[in-house]
Amino acid sequence: MKNNRMIVTVVALLAIFAFSVVMVVAGQPVAAVTALIPSVALGVQQIVQAGTGVAESRRERAAAQVPDRDEEPRG
Repeated sequence: MKNNRMIVTVVALLAIFAFSVVMVVAGQPVAAVTALIPSVALGVQQIVQAGTGVAESRRERAAAQVPDRDEEPRG
């Protein structure tokens, strides 16, 4: 599992590097490229987490934290 996560991370980082090179070759200023790096890195992090199943949904966490109890009828 860790090996797959590392492969996905390396491929994503190479994609970011290639995207940056293409933008510079296309004539975009380096400042524009550096401004996009944090948002692209966040996207990569989310893709890696989604692919590895590390994060659990809020509903699952909330269900795990609230103990079951019997409801008494109202009225």
